[in-house]
Amino acid sequence: MPLIERYILRRTLRAFLLTLGALVATLWVTQLLRELDVVTAKGQAIWVFLLMTVLALPALIQVVAPVAFLVAIILTLNGLTADNELPVISGAGAGPKAVNRPILIVGVVVMIGVAFSHHVAAPASLAALRGIVTRVRADVIATLVKDGGFRSVDDGLTMHIRQKAPDGSFRGIFVNDERNPDESLQYSAAQGMLLERDGGSFLVLQDGDLVRDDRRKGETNVVGFETYALDLSQIGAPNASAFFKAKERSTFYLMAPEPGDPFSREYPERVAAELNDRTSAPLYALAFAFIALAFLGRPRTSRQDRGFAIAATVLFCLALRAAGFAAVAVARGSGGAVPLLYLIPLGGIAFGLYATMRHVRLQTPHIAERAWDRLMRIPRLARRWSPRTALAGSRPL
Repeated sequence: MPLIERYILRRTLRAFLLTLGALVATLWVTQLLRELDVVTAKGQAIWVFLLMTVLALPALIQVVAPVAFLVAIILTLNGLTADNELPVISGAGAGPKAVNRPILIVGVVVMIGVAFSHHVAAPASLAALRGIVTRVRADVIATLVKDGGFRSVDDGLTMHIRQKAPDGSFRGIFVNDERNPDESLQYSAAQGMLLERDGGSFLVLQDGDLVRDDRRKGETNVVGFETYALDLSQIGAPNASAFFKAKERSTFYLMAPEPGDPFSREYPERVAAELNDRTSAPLYALAFAFIALAFLGRPRTSRQDRGFAIAATVLFCLALRAAGFAAVAVARGSGGAVPLLYLIPLGGIAFGLYATMRHVRLQTPHIAERAWDRLMRIPRLARRWSPRTALAGSRPL
């Protein structure tokens, strides 16, 4: 590879890694804030919290990687033009291939990485994340041992423990169970403790009352008890087995799902849309590369419409990706929209490839140029008619 191509390759790759790192760091912080209730409300350890956020990263990276690559191409080509390097490369007789080839090489690498994430890394990490979330929701004991405050253990189920004694027992226990729409149960006990028997967990309440409110009959009964065992296996997730969605399954599994899989049996369109989206999504990296080269790959002087070329590149690529997301949403409900998943990125590649190979110069439309010139007149007129300018132009008698 010639020296100039290695230079453009290193510059593009460095810009891509820096942009990708910044975007991933920002998304990771938002993921940290979203999963903060795992520590605060669910009472889990900090390592579980960090592991959940890390497992969600591959699914985020595969979405932002093509965008980071687009930003890297724009920064590289705009920098080469601003430093007059692109006109020099063209004037030296290097040809468009000296600029196009290193960018396309990086695009192929990004496409392979995105494909690996879609087919291998993201499904495996999301499946592991689903298993952790299922265990966290079923682990009620970790929530109970936190004394003080009312804690929502499950939908319609609230628990409160006033104090945890040094021997492991609890003082001042209150349980409000509203999960059954026909009745309401309130348990209150002076003390209690957790017991493990035959693989099950029980909260043994002592010296308390059970208030049963039958909403259908309009009756309320109060029963006092000395000892009452509350089965914790009925609290939280009744079934600790994870329910995996299509995006949490491997590609080989989606191609031949098990006959008894509930998700694939109930939502076959979503399985087909997920499988085809994994195959078509990496194509957007190449589409962005060809579109950016079509708008920015040719030398431009400082007097030409470079700002329009950058804006057009960004708008065109964002519109293309938005159309891809819309096609995925439509394909999840209708199998007839599956071909759109391939036609949209392939259409972007065809447009960029045609403009690049034919050396088509995409210029600003005349209507936009006139509108921009009129818009730029407003600051000049404002400066001309400002009070300071009027005072400076006046002469004393």
